[in-house]
Amino acid sequence: MTNLNIELLLRILVAHFLSDFVFQPKNFVKNKEEKGLKSPYFYIHILITFIIVYLLMWNWNMWSIALIITGTHFILDIIKCQIKKQKGWIFLLDQFLHIVIIIIVWLVFTKQITQFSEVVFNIIKNDKFLWVLLAYVFIAFPVSTLIGFITKKWSNEIEEENESGKDKNLIKKSGLKDAGRWIGIIERVLIFTFIIIDQIAVIGFLLAAKSVFRFGDLKNSSEQKKTEYIIIGTFTSFSIAIFVGLLIKYILI
Repeated sequence: MTNLNIELLLRILVAHFLSDFVFQPKNFVKNKEEKGLKSPYFYIHILITFIIVYLLMWNWNMWSIALIITGTHFILDIIKCQIKKQKGWIFLLDQFLHIVIIIIVWLVFTKQITQFSEVVFNIIKNDKFLWVLLAYVFIAFPVSTLIGFITKKWSNEIEEENESGKDKNLIKKSGLKDAGRWIGIIERVLIFTFIIIDQIAVIGFLLAAKSVFRFGDLKNSSEQKKTEYIIIGTFTSFSIAIFVGLLIKYILI
């Protein structure tokens, strides 16, 4: 975005994150969730948002921008307060909408809509960007399914032992649901990123760290099958991520 003036955008984004996280303590959030629009902290938060945005823009003539940002923030928070059960996707959607609105306001006031569209279009049609995007999507989700198929027979064998009650220790130490899958996705994304930015040596530290946390409690001989299953999954995951990373790196050269 070298052709764009992003200083104002950065100031507003910093103001948003300061007001929504730094200057909104947990007691504010809890009180807002319990009382909704009747909570005094709701309006204090909105006032803080306006003040921080206005101050960080450092241009007293831009009060209208601060007013619009605060007004839209107020509307989104009202909608959010109507939702009784706050879930992770609601938080992400709320933050996404705040950021989209901030970008739109920035583009309108700086009259850079055309330049911004050109930059986005150039990025999207760039072959290198598409190769990297394809790689991230591939190693994150299709590879998870692939590893699941590869290790399925060993996974079934462990489950059968758990159900038959032959290995009670494995039952007691059963992990979080889908945790292994997401650990695998994160590790592959990290490995691919390290390869792309020429930091291959860091992969060794990642493997060592995972070995400590993941295998630290698998010491008994009765857990040998689970240990071997995890090792197979880990090395398969690492191998695919490294191969894809080196392949994409070769293509981009």
